[in-house]
Amino acid sequence: MTTLQHDSAGHDSRDEQSWPYPPDPGDLSRRIIKRRTELRLSAVQVAERAHISQRYLEYLERFPGRPTAKVLRQLAAALRTTPAALLGGGADLPAGHWVPAGGRIERLAPLECRRLIAPGGIGRIGLITMSGPLVLPVNYAYVADTVVIRTGTGSPVAAHATESVAFEVDRIDDALSQGWSVLVRGQAHPVLQPAEQQNLLASRDPRPWPLGDRDLYVRIVPCRITGRRILAQ
Repeated sequence: MTTLQHDSAGHDSRDEQSWPYPPDPGDLSRRIIKRRTELRLSAVQVAERAHISQRYLEYLERFPGRPTAKVLRQLAAALRTTPAALLGGGADLPAGHWVPAGGRIERLAPLECRRLIAPGGIGRIGLITMSGPLVLPVNYAYVADTVVIRTGTGSPVAAHATESVAFEVDRIDDALSQGWSVLVRGQAHPVLQPAEQQNLLASRDPRPWPLGDRDLYVRIVPCRITGRRILAQ
């Protein structure tokens, strides 16, 4: 693959040339795009804040790149994160590993809690089993004010699909030392009607990351939603 060379400001150091095709993004590319999307910033805005060319930023978002330490620091500052986070440092550590002590907590209204969990993603379901409490990470979707999980018929979630459960979603931002957590408590119900299953498939199918057959949909009808947000001082 042809590699573009850039100076410390991120500008092309030789004549304009076409990028290789097709795009082949690396881990850094995905982390830049993810963080920029979280902050709702355009490529133009990030490039201006990082003092690099928009073309170079677009290149980094499309292909594996090796920006200089200076450019990486500028990018991290523009994205309100750290160079280590952009490079994947701490990916195997629990969230909040570098968060300093101190901050204030505010309670979230149910409407705000619903807004935060509405996009779907990864959450944790809490079950009471014969051997004690069990908490499992799951992919979920938020459909018609209910949490929907897709699982296998022999899974622990399926075994407790008609019981009262707890479901939690959180977001921790190490760079800004802040985050939020939403807790849903309610009754679980298996989705057995084919028409209802088709509606879920057509709207927000919560596709699990692991491979395997996961044909059982479980819906959690909230009876109580609470949340907290921690803000850096």
